[in-house]
Amino acid sequence: MTNFELFSQTLMQLFLDLHVGLSLPLRRMLALLTTRVLEGTPAHLTALAEALPDLDKAHSGKAQRVRRFLSNANMSPQRLLSVFIHLLQPLLQRLPAIILAMDRTPWKKRQRHVNVLMVSVAFQGRAIPLFWIVRDRAGNSSLTQWKTVLSPVLAEFHKHAWCATIPIIVVADREFASPRLTQWLKTTYQVESVLRIKRSASLGDQDQTMQLRDVVAYFPRGEPRSSRHVTVTQESTFLVNVTITWGKTADEPFISMYTEDQAAQAVQTSTQRFGIEPMFKDLKSNGFDIEGTKITDPKRIETLLIVMALAHLFCTCEGARQEDAGDAKKNVVRGPGFVQSASFFADLKRLSNGSEDLSPRSFASLSGVFSTSYM
Repeated sequence: MTNFELFSQTLMQLFLDLHVGLSLPLRRMLALLTTRVLEGTPAHLTALAEALPDLDKAHSGKAQRVRRFLSNANMSPQRLLSVFIHLLQPLLQRLPAIILAMDRTPWKKRQRHVNVLMVSVAFQGRAIPLFWIVRDRAGNSSLTQWKTVLSPVLAEFHKHAWCATIPIIVVADREFASPRLTQWLKTTYQVESVLRIKRSASLGDQDQTMQLRDVVAYFPRGEPRSSRHVTVTQESTFLVNVTITWGKTADEPFISMYTEDQAAQAVQTSTQRFGIEPMFKDLKSNGFDIEGTKITDPKRIETLLIVMALAHLFCTCEGARQEDAGDAKKNVVRGPGFVQSASFFADLKRLSNGSEDLSPRSFASLSGVFSTSYM
């Protein structure tokens, strides 16, 4: 049995044991596509179809199987969310806080818009996809959509006893700077948040209301300032804290509203949002190249992102395992997990072509992903 066969069969058994509710054909296709992406196959329909085992000799038949899989209504991030969190438990339970970063990334293909709103979890300066929705139109997202992507993730974390004592904090950029979001997170899930806000926002207390741009106009650089128990926007009555940080060499101030107790802690928490930007680059171009696929249908993109999220997760787990074991190379530019473990995946690709069997060290390395998370 080759590495490809063993890894894909292990994935199928994992999906079965974690009760994801997928039929055997869906479990098999998800496992096959994930394994091929891990080998380095780009997330393109044609490339993935060509890389499938020859169950159907005709390429058109393989491509149609992939299309049907991507369009299947039973495939959704909701079904795989418990798997993501289960596999991430060994990494997340050692963190002082679980930081959830929400952001949006668009692209355009064949005159059609693809707009992905995603929630990810921060880990060592990177971000790992957890849940997303895909729209076929340009433009910002709404509070209803923010709740749509955050609710399943927060509900799933609250099911697990291991994270009951770990604080959960949501961080997001200026598009999501709504006190209604902050209030909903705090009152519904008892979750803290740090949201970057615009200078056009109004800041109010019991005595006066003024725009942040007027406050910033007289703000001395290099001296962080914070205001506690204020309102942001004239319509909101929910009290938050606001901190302004403007480094002496920065082009603009960093302004955020937060519900944590300490301003310095909130600023530090907010910096973990930046890990989602390289994650988007990994998904879109650097690694999996979903931006290069001809697929534009929102449902098919949503399902294809499941395959990529699983591959991304395994790469992160393997990178963390190598670092813990002292196997990771030092003094190199830190890249995404699947680049950091490039030698491992090169070995996996070589072994998976059927020319060699399971015994080499590279598969023992792959098994390390499961030794702490599953087996």
